[in-house]
Amino acid sequence: MSWIDLTILVFYFIAIVGVGLYAGRREKDSRDFLIGGRSVPWPAVLGSIVATEVSAATFLAVPGVGFSENMNYLQFGIGSLAARFFIAFIFIGAFFSAECFSIYEYLRKRFGHRSQYTASAYFLVTRLLSSGVRLMIAASGVSVILDIPLGLCLLVFAVLTIAYTAMGGIKAVIWTDCIQAVVFLSAGIGLLSYIVYRIGWTEWWSTAGEAGRFEVLRFSSEEGSDLWSLLADPQWFWIAVLFGFVSSAAAFGTDQDSTQRMLSCRNASQARRSLILSGFVAIPVATLFLLIGTALFAFYQLYPDPSLPESADEVFPWFIIRELPVGLKGLLLTGVVAAAMSSLDSAMAALGSSAVVDLVKPLRKRALSETQLLWTSRVLTVVFAATITLIAWVLQDGGRFLWLAFQITGITYSGLLGVFLLGLMTNRGSDALNLFAMLAGSGLVILLLVFDQLGRGFIGWTWFLFLGTLVTFTIGLFGKPRTNDPDTHHA
Repeated sequence: MSWIDLTILVFYFIAIVGVGLYAGRREKDSRDFLIGGRSVPWPAVLGSIVATEVSAATFLAVPGVGFSENMNYLQFGIGSLAARFFIAFIFIGAFFSAECFSIYEYLRKRFGHRSQYTASAYFLVTRLLSSGVRLMIAASGVSVILDIPLGLCLLVFAVLTIAYTAMGGIKAVIWTDCIQAVVFLSAGIGLLSYIVYRIGWTEWWSTAGEAGRFEVLRFSSEEGSDLWSLLADPQWFWIAVLFGFVSSAAAFGTDQDSTQRMLSCRNASQARRSLILSGFVAIPVATLFLLIGTALFAFYQLYPDPSLPESADEVFPWFIIRELPVGLKGLLLTGVVAAAMSSLDSAMAALGSSAVVDLVKPLRKRALSETQLLWTSRVLTVVFAATITLIAWVLQDGGRFLWLAFQITGITYSGLLGVFLLGLMTNRGSDALNLFAMLAGSGLVILLLVFDQLGRGFIGWTWFLFLGTLVTFTIGLFGKPRTNDPDTHHA
């Protein structure tokens, strides 16, 4: 690394911490800290959603998919876009009408405390594990690029992110995410342009195209043409779209990490706008990073490197080390760091808000003052940052990063999505029965994952979340019909 590259990185660190502290300088109470006083402009929320969704999983792992496979990953984006419309018009209004600081408050008002506690616990587990995976991806990339220990990378990320998130809350997260989105998108565009310049447009298109790297839609299965083979293939178009819809509905409708920034908008209309537009941005962004993977494939076909890593997830950082010129290398490294920090800061804020609103406040016999709530949120934010960092360290040999992140979230998302759909789309439900329904849905997903890992799976893993959600929802329907507060149902 040259002094120019390191200067770019250091300048980024100073800028991001400074902006984060400035954005959150007037936090007076828990409402400001947790939902930004419901005063954040919707374009900033849009930028933050894009930044968090891209994260390290897209910046580093998606090029690995484009390098080793093709562009079938974009099929998930079709279902994801449809899911954002669904969440925008079914979920968002109800959350704003219920005046939620945490979306799991809605479940308490709709069903009772057990549903709220269980959903919050589910979220804490999901977000800790998946954020640990995302942080591990980015830290692994930086570790390879700079040739420094992974533990040191994780420590630096955690300390810098805590510096502004623990003090500035969700406003600091949103505004720094906007900067981070600009940084890693600029880095991605710069990298793709450089690779194409090196190998030539024609060579890239022909080399990658002949190897099938530009395939986007798959309406057949490599395993066979019968229906069972199609249903077991996670890359088959209809299965990929279904998975994209269900997983995105769970992420944007039942995950406090995503919904917290939407709740910081001035009203439900602005929140809907930011969510829907993020879907139209997400597909081109994913396309960019898949194209980087195809360009890397073409580059190493034309210029073979005997020492190229075997893991596709490590090819991108390897290219940054060996091939990029001064300046562009610093920008790409900064993009990796931005992806890591955008994953960590939003998770810290969401975990802290859910723990305070859904667990600390309702479980304490004596109410906390606003000052106590504010500092409790800050302390828990630091605790969760440390926990995510530890999980990232433990998961450093996690294998295929992108699919690992999807499978972890499927376990708890199945219970969360099932119970939210029950509350928002029916008038049935029982607080006690919901607990059993959520455990049953998640238990099914765990069982299917175990069979899959043992090589005895009988269906593609993209079905797991759908089936778990269906089980949760179906069991919940056995609850008795009840009259609900109109402010928290179909709002």
